[in-house]
Amino acid sequence: MDESDGEPSSSRRGSDDVPILQRDGDALYDMELDRSSAKGDHPSNTRNQAAGVTLDDLINRLLALRMAKAEHNFANVFLCMYRKFAAPGDLFARILTRLDHVRDDKTQHYLTKTATQLRIVDVVVRWVSLYPGDFARPATRRNLREFVRNLATEPIFAIAAQQIQTCLASSVVDDDDTGWEMSDDPTEDDADRAAAGQSVSDMFSGIIALRLEDDDRMPLTHGLDLEIHGHSSLSATSGIQCHYNSVEDYERAASKLVPVEMFPMNKARFHQFMEISNEEVVSEMTRIDWIMFSSIRVRDLVRYVSLSAEQKAKAKSLKNVNRMIMHFNHIARWVANMILLRDKPKHRAQIFEKFIDIAHRLRGYNNYNGLAAVLAGLNSTSIHRLAQTKALLPADAQKQLAMLTLLMATQKSYFAYRLAWENSPLPRIPFIPLHLRDLVSAEEGNSTLVSSDKNTTLINWAKFDVLGEVLLPIMRSQGMEYSNLRRNESVRELLLECRMPTDEDEIYARSTELESTLANSSLPPDSLKKKFPWFAK
Repeated sequence: MDESDGEPSSSRRGSDDVPILQRDGDALYDMELDRSSAKGDHPSNTRNQAAGVTLDDLINRLLALRMAKAEHNFANVFLCMYRKFAAPGDLFARILTRLDHVRDDKTQHYLTKTATQLRIVDVVVRWVSLYPGDFARPATRRNLREFVRNLATEPIFAIAAQQIQTCLASSVVDDDDTGWEMSDDPTEDDADRAAAGQSVSDMFSGIIALRLEDDDRMPLTHGLDLEIHGHSSLSATSGIQCHYNSVEDYERAASKLVPVEMFPMNKARFHQFMEISNEEVVSEMTRIDWIMFSSIRVRDLVRYVSLSAEQKAKAKSLKNVNRMIMHFNHIARWVANMILLRDKPKHRAQIFEKFIDIAHRLRGYNNYNGLAAVLAGLNSTSIHRLAQTKALLPADAQKQLAMLTLLMATQKSYFAYRLAWENSPLPRIPFIPLHLRDLVSAEEGNSTLVSSDKNTTLINWAKFDVLGEVLLPIMRSQGMEYSNLRRNESVRELLLECRMPTDEDEIYARSTELESTLANSSLPPDSLKKKFPWFAK
């Protein structure tokens, strides 16, 4: 996929609605599958976007020759979210049916048929490489095994067969069905369960022809340009840089980045933090945010906003989304506690100014999630009320804080942030809470299925277009890693291993202890008006 495919091109609307992009190529079409599809399945016969579309229409579009960027985007969105209206086994069976039709068609030239078959096989390869868990159930895995064996008999498809084999052999194939409306029936293949328990390498042991000389090469998944590259270090040594090769690697690394209360937050920690350069702090914060962001599968963002609290607790993969949200809140509280650590306003002003510069540098790294977390701490009730401390801030720092706050402000549905996000180059990290809110709006405001005039149930693809507008930029962002971040153990310890109050009431009590409301009331009246503009004049 071209790197620009997932990027929105239209301006955002000034409302709370999820912005809708201009959709070029929304019409369903099929350029070469019309002969191979069943009679009456052509999109032109059922096209009615207002009433929805059929699954066959969507599959034909998925397998059609892609002549526009919109079709590349469609394939990414479809493979990510089709399980809200189709089971993996059903989708795979329909794709195989179309492949058989192309093979048996005597009216097409051999080269035309081969090109169409290669395109269909490429879709299957991408599907398996991105979502191997869809093939975890016995019947679907059995059909995939048979499909690979058939591919192996044709030299032109041998490489594709090995790609599927390699992807499955190096991936977790557990299917977490929690929250998916459509899943394969787990009871229909009891006879195949023993076979399904075999390792994937044994499953394909008969394909001798696929043993190429370069057995150590990485699985080919760049067809969608959505594979996740790594850059961070698994070593405990500060400054060492390594690469993560899969989402599973990121998940393992992210699981080690949870807060633990090991060291007291005291003056020694304050001085240690003040001596560390702001660039080192920003680099480590971005490294941690990137690992957590990369551990999230885009599918899980949709499931996170679709499931009830009880279902979320059962979905194992959603722990990655929860972890990043918890880290966001932890950083906000950590910032507030670090400022409230010192008794004198001049010391609080020093670290306050340091955090403003850190926030500014996070903006330069396009780490909007880290930026929002720091600003959440600086603008929290406990810190915002510290009038004596803020009065000691240099004018430049106050101006910089005001500009950053305006960037992440809620006005016009975060218009300033959305504009900056759309125009930020890669690599970048999104402000996850806002994008989750966008997904909630799209999910709750539209139904997945609609009824047609013929009393048949159709798929409301317009809903998935809206979801795709939120997800495609996130997919694209996960495709390019930060290349210059190195682990800093000292910063990591300060961020994650300090004991600190986490209760908001306790933090606020510390704030009032340092600067009472009575003391703040002695400040000039104009400062109070600026703090509380909603008070009647």
